[in-house]
Formats: sequence, structure tokens, C-alpha cells
Amino acid sequence: MIFSKKQKKFSLIFVFFLLTSVASAWIFRVNEFENSEVKHLRVVFTEDPSSHAIVSWTSFSRTQENILYFDTVSRDGELSRYNFEQKEVRSGKITMTAMDKSEGVPEGFYNHAEVNKLEAGKKYYFVVKSGDSVSKEHYFITGSSNSTLNMFLWGGDSRLGGEKPRYAGRTPHTARQSMNKRMRILFESNPDIIALFHGADYGSTANWRHLYWWFEDHQLTTTKDNRILPLVISKGNHDEAIGFLENFWLGDISSENVNSFYYTTLLGENAVVITLNTETIIGGSQKGWLVRELEKYRHYKRWVLVNYHRPAYPATKDFNDFTFARVRQTWTPIFDKYLVDLALESDGHVLKRTVPILEGKENKDGIVYIGEGGLGVPQRKVDPTLWFIQPPGMGGSTNHVHLISLTPKELKLQAIDENGKVVDEYSRQPRKL
Repeated sequence: MIFSKKQKKFSLIFVFFLLTSVASAWIFRVNEFENSEVKHLRVVFTEDPSSHAIVSWTSFSRTQENILYFDTVSRDGELSRYNFEQKEVRSGKITMTAMDKSEGVPEGFYNHAEVNKLEAGKKYYFVVKSGDSVSKEHYFITGSSNSTLNMFLWGGDSRLGGEKPRYAGRTPHTARQSMNKRMRILFESNPDIIALFHGADYGSTANWRHLYWWFEDHQLTTTKDNRILPLVISKGNHDEAIGFLENFWLGDISSENVNSFYYTTLLGENAVVITLNTETIIGGSQKGWLVRELEKYRHYKRWVLVNYHRPAYPATKDFNDFTFARVRQTWTPIFDKYLVDLALESDGHVLKRTVPILEGKENKDGIVYIGEGGLGVPQRKVDPTLWFIQPPGMGGSTNHVHLISLTPKELKLQAIDENGKVVDEYSRQPRKL
């Protein structure tokens, strides 16, 4: 094809403007992250939400100055007015894979500020500072040390599905975003909610390109008045990359190893939630620790719950697979012995509630197992022939989060879908031990 001089001139001008636009957009994108405010503010509770918390955030340039400023009254972000600060911040560069870089995820730095000796049942207003970047003021509320009402959200499995590559930077994770918005509505409607206990599998992997967008979407759970929904962390099979340890730090917990991800969370006077780790050896030291925790708490706590990723009673995956059989063989006899009140399971990507189970059989005095992950992950179909989800149990396929409340007289739960519909509910009275 032969172009006239006029056409050639026009083509050159068009190409020039196109390249200039692309270069400008790329420079803007780089500068957006280089000059960005700190992001991804989050609060992690571990063993005692009434007195201890970890405030974490992402920054986008290396700096020696990372500080948490906090107070029990709002200071509107004026740093000099905050009565407390934490300068001992665990910080470092977030590991990036070749694919993280090729997908254009910005380089980031993790920051974790651990605070102790907090007052129970108090609002804590805070801002974080990394270099010249300062966050907006947010707040969280510590747990009560003597409350007789304990309310929390629980759910697992918020990774993306569909065609590979499964990456929310390419395909926004609208289902996860919808569930996070629903959790925000529940949080705003039920201010007694203390935290979200997460059943694990946050993203497709724990590499930065996945956690970056998980943190972006998690911000949707923050209320309109900037109250942050704290997290209680567990670990799943999609959480094995080094990024999980870098970005979810538990601080000074009493378990044998800070990276073990099994620990007990105290809730007021009457309840504990024991978080276990199915992604490591479930016998040995973890089994011994579980027995000691149940021996310690079962006899004086009205409610004892367990939370872990891989189910003992899978409602869609192979029941006889060793992944699940080992949980039944190793842990459920201990659950039975100490008669835990509720087992929280994830991994399967279905909604389920079992009949009460004791020693592998239906028994009215047994343990109910709920699950199995619906915080945005594509749902699978349950196996309708399984004996343990027959009435009064149930099974279904819908994204969901559980709202669980514990009082001296009743354990009550509701499974709520992204539209706010209650798709399952269950209640029971305390055991007579």
C-alpha cells in the first residue's frame, strides 16, 4: 500500500501521540504507587482481643520511619495529639515472583505494629506513617474481658475461580467484593461483632499479586465511619507461599512457633475459639497442644469452638481421601472426648451443616460441623447422598458468611448470602458437663 505525503505525516503524528499517551499513562501508574498513601490497613487479633492487637499496612517505598500513632479518642489525624505511638514496627520488602512483576503489581513493603496492654472494650483510633505518607484515621474496638455476649463473623475461601490465570488484577473478583460489602453491612448493623474469623485460602496463592488484591478488597469491609473489621487468621492449602508469613504476622503468641498458626482466642468470660492448622503435621506437638487447650478450657468455658481449614466431614470432596480422613482419625476423637460445641470447616466451597456427630455416627449429643467456605470462591455442588448432611443437617451451593453469637444461654448462627438472605440457621443450648 502506497501512502501520500499527507497520509504519512498524519500517521507519524498519530503514532507520536499514541506513544506519548502510553508513556504518560505508564509514568502516572508508577508515580501513583511511588507517591501513594500507605494502604491496606488491617487489624489482627490473636489470643486476647481485649488487650492485644497487631496493626498492619502496606507502604510502597523503603523507609526507616514506620510508626503507629493511636489513642482512645479521635485526634483527626493530627500526629502530635496522639498519646501513644509504637515505633517498633516489623517491616520488610514483600517477596515478588516473576509473574507478580509481569502482571504489574507494585513493589510493596509490609509493616506490622504490635500493641499490648490495651483496655478491654475500648475504641482505639489510629493512623500509620511510613516516611512522608500518613494514613487517614481509622479505629477498631478491643474485645471485652467480661462480656456475656460474643458475636463474630466466620467464613473461608475467598480466592478467585474461573479461567487461568486467576488474577483479580485482570478480572475483578466481584463475588468476593460482594461478600465483603455484605460483611460491612452486617458489621454496621451489629456493632457487637468483634472480628472476622477467616477459615483460610485468601487468594489463589499467597504470592503478592493475589494478596495485594485481597487486601484491596478487604478494605470494603471497613464501615462508613472508618471502623476496621479485625481478622483472626488461619492457614489453608492455598496459603503456602512466603507472602503469607510476610503479610500475616501474629506477633508474640504463646504457641511453640509464631508461624505455627494454631492458637486459642479468648472471647469474654464464656467462650474460646481454638484455631488449628491442617497444613502442617496435625499429630505430634499440635495434637498434644490441642489436648492441653481443651483440658484447660472445657471445664470452665461455656462455649468451646474449633476452627480449621480442611474438613473432617467434606460435603463435596472424597470422604475417604487421606487429606480429610487424617482429620477424623487425629482430631475428632479429641473433639468427642471434650465435647466441643461447634466445628468450623472450610476448603470445600459449599454450604453445609452436619447432623450432630459423635464417634463417627449421628448422635443428638454430638458435634455439629459447619462450612465449607463461601467468601467469594465459586461454589461446588454438595453430594446429596452423604448421611451427615441429611435433615436436620443441610447442604447447598451459595456464597455465604456465618454470623455467630454466643450468650450464656444460647449458641446461635445464621448463614447469610451476598444479598443478605439467611440461607441457614441453627441454635443450641450449652452442654451439661
